Amino acid sequence: MPQIFDADASPEKKLFISLITRDISLSDAIIDLLDNSVNAAMRPIKNSFSSANDFHKLFVKASVQPEVTVRVTFDRDQVTVVDDAAGIDFDSAYHEVFRFGHSEVHDAPRDRLSVYGIGMKRALFKIGRQISITSNHKSGGFGLTLNVRRWAKDTALPWTIPIAKRDPAVKTGTTISISDLNPEIRERLSEKTFEHNLIEKLSKVYSFFIGRIVNIYINAKLVPRTEFDIGEDNLSHDRFKRDGVDCSILAGIASPTSGRFESAAAGWFVFCNYRTVLYGDKSPLTGWGGALPLFQPKHRPFLGIVLFTAADPEALPWTTTKGYINEDNRAWQEAKLKMAAAAKPVISFLDKRYTNDGTEILPSGIAKLAGEGVNVFEAAVAAKSTFVAPVAKKKKASTTKKVQYDAEESELNKIRKYFGRSNMSASEIGRVTFDHFLRKVVVER
Repeated sequence: MPQIFDADASPEKKLFISLITRDISLSDAIIDLLDNSVNAAMRPIKNSFSSANDFHKLFVKASVQPEVTVRVTFDRDQVTVVDDAAGIDFDSAYHEVFRFGHSEVHDAPRDRLSVYGIGMKRALFKIGRQISITSNHKSGGFGLTLNVRRWAKDTALPWTIPIAKRDPAVKTGTTISISDLNPEIRERLSEKTFEHNLIEKLSKVYSFFIGRIVNIYINAKLVPRTEFDIGEDNLSHDRFKRDGVDCSILAGIASPTSGRFESAAAGWFVFCNYRTVLYGDKSPLTGWGGALPLFQPKHRPFLGIVLFTAADPEALPWTTTKGYINEDNRAWQEAKLKMAAAAKPVISFLDKRYTNDGTEILPSGIAKLAGEGVNVFEAAVAAKSTFVAPVAKKKKASTTKKVQYDAEESELNKIRKYFGRSNMSASEIGRVTFDHFLRKVVVER
């Protein structure tokens, strides 16, 4: 029997850092840091947040001002995220927060936006090489200073990150500062459009949470909330549960912005625990060009919403970056079938607006048929329903026909000269000669 040896399978920190940071963008890395603040803001709320009805309890309290503020500031040299939430206690930081992946004893029900336990670490390593964290908690927080270059060179096992214990605090919250930024991050932060694009993205990603449990500022600019309204009088609504995931599907006519249906606000919008994952998707991922026709301008009034909720965020059909769909997830596979079924009567109605004679129903008429707009988060808890295409009134058959014929230019000029109108058009000549024949020849007979 051959002798068995234990080959070295030790992980390399440099490779690990490269792998987990390669496929996430800077904006998504910042969002990962914000997810921690939003999670912290949700913890004090006495709610299980495992179904659409649970989230609706928070929605109906929309008039209540958020108790947590998150401020993100950045320039070419530093990125800082500061919140005044409950903070991170020392025991959580020591046993769980800096693990790469959740342990078996992880308190999963506490966090609804934390999926695999790598988001914050990946974001920190993506952005820079000098990290400072201070978290104040009522039972005692922690402090951290980490030089990523030195840490990556340390080959000792197991991997550890040094943290200091802080005394219990009355004023709680967490401050994350990242400096010695990676070169590509410095370049991105120098782009004039980055700040604007980040604010626009956050407005969509946290459309449910902004103004309800958190306020978010980017370089002192308040991030607005993007609203999603759908016509309440006529829409398809289906709900199901699969593998611990509650899913609500809506399809109908959007409430137009300033009387117009915008392409950017059309398509499918997918939420996982009410955090936006897909925004206005018009690709084969959500059925376009497959179970549904290719998206065309005439489909701009269409609005589709899919809301997945679960007590265990790992059961949700999102990827580790939380910016795309895990197509192998069984809840997603079932949802995709039901999405097509819900959308087809809406798409069929929009297709039939167009006839050989033009558009039968104007955008204003479509909005009127859909009824008053209602927030999609409100509609998500309504009873199941099916979109019923309104019957368009038949147009009266036309009694006219177009008459066309060719004539020599020289002959047309003789008629123009007769009437003393050198600029008389060919169509005018045709009308006059037709009327003359009808009155003088046909009638006299």
